[in-house]
Amino acid sequence: MPSGLDAAEAVSLVLNYVTAYQMLHCSAKVRRGQRVLIHGAAGGVGSAILQLGCLAGLEMYGTCSSRGASAVSDLGGIPIDYQQLDFVKEIHRLTGEGVDAIFDGIGGTHIWRSRKALGLGGTVVAYGLTSSLRGGRLASARSGRRHRFREIRIFGLYIAGGWLLPGRKRVVPYSIQWLKRLRPAMFRQDLIALFDLLQQQKIKPLIAQQFPLAEARQAHELLGNGGVTGKIVLVPQRVVA
Repeated sequence: MPSGLDAAEAVSLVLNYVTAYQMLHCSAKVRRGQRVLIHGAAGGVGSAILQLGCLAGLEMYGTCSSRGASAVSDLGGIPIDYQQLDFVKEIHRLTGEGVDAIFDGIGGTHIWRSRKALGLGGTVVAYGLTSSLRGGRLASARSGRRHRFREIRIFGLYIAGGWLLPGRKRVVPYSIQWLKRLRPAMFRQDLIALFDLLQQQKIKPLIAQQFPLAEARQAHELLGNGGVTGKIVLVPQRVVA
């Protein structure tokens, strides 16, 4: 890590900003002037997409709660209150023809609803499993395994449907773990580029809250409950001499 950077901000780049950067430029291959929809836009990955999307010259919309609307607006997005509005209808009302790319970290049937908000030739980039979280954790034991297998089967159908159904509206998966394993050089290159943007103060991670490692469970539960604006960071506990 380059010297002089805030540690909490720098650690946010390793997951949230690399995820956002690669989904924008590798998965969706966005171009200046395109329209995008970001689900959970006030969260850690969502706020990263907003900042990087602003640098890329995108027109951005973001679903969020009323509490996160101001953060989305401040980062250059048009907030859509998912608790009060149907985001599919609202996107078509605002754009007329839908968006070019959607970043969906919710999963499950929500992916197919996202597809309905696309314009012709658009792409849903699906990542994460927040629809599978219970109190910040994946369901465990036999029921948890059944649920995950069901999610994978549904996801496969969505990907196939995106290619086979008319409209050329694709659903593509993204996994930072797989990409890091398969293309470690690209992962490192993207992280270096993001450190450079942070040093130039062109991006600034939103830190929602910092927890000591001993309170990791509470941090995961808070994340799983939703409504968090920015990134939750775990920090080592200070040793008192």
